[in-house]
Amino acid sequence: MRKNLKAFQIKVNGRVLDYRLGKKLDLGKTKAFFEKRYLIKKLWSGGRHILGILEKGNKVLFLKLATTEGISTVTKNEYRWNEQFNKLVSRSVSNFWVPQNKDCGLYKDKLFYLITDKFDGELLAQRPERIRVSTILQNLLPSVIEFSELIQELGIDQLSDQENSEHQRWFLQKTKSWYGDIPEDIRERYKVMDLLKIVENGIPRLQKRPRHGDFTPWHLIILKGDKLGLFDGEHAMVNGVEYYDIGYFIQRVFSVLQNQD
Repeated sequence: MRKNLKAFQIKVNGRVLDYRLGKKLDLGKTKAFFEKRYLIKKLWSGGRHILGILEKGNKVLFLKLATTEGISTVTKNEYRWNEQFNKLVSRSVSNFWVPQNKDCGLYKDKLFYLITDKFDGELLAQRPERIRVSTILQNLLPSVIEFSELIQELGIDQLSDQENSEHQRWFLQKTKSWYGDIPEDIRERYKVMDLLKIVENGIPRLQKRPRHGDFTPWHLIILKGDKLGLFDGEHAMVNGVEYYDIGYFIQRVFSVLQNQD
């Protein structure tokens, strides 16, 4: 049985929603809905979303359909993030790209979907599991760092109502929420309380900066012309803390890809 973790819960219009656990949707009905306006090249379940490769006017597009209302909320956030990033960072002058929105709407009047242009290229890591870090990823680390620094200097507007909290308070609350989901024996074995104390003591020094929020090797893709693409901006926000993205990237490489070096 999958556990509902409090760190994956958000409050929307007085309701507490989970954005981690997806539901199964009927792919046949989903296909029938979208093929009224698009040529369906491929459609599959991605767990939290129904994903698809579409075509319209000889252009290849990417579909992302939320499977619950909670997941819809963060998917809407991704749509707003894509919009704002592309208004502030022109593809004609930048090597750092995020998907451009082409369409959005509601499926069954409550499940949000977005359709973007499709990125083609090589991911810095194919999937979130233990792998040997590639030479390509190592060589691109300067560009990865530069991308993260670009993000935190953007003049992004507030993306959602979830950002009403002050940035230091929000970061501390989220950290304590994650801490609360760690089993007690794990906390004791790895002295996680010591880490929480470091966070609490360091909070007053953290500046407010925009963040992507899920800045990982498997969300970064090498595009043609030495461009670097970044997708899945569901957790982007204005009131993040400085260096969150590159810190998160390091943590993901260390713990998920299990490459401590």
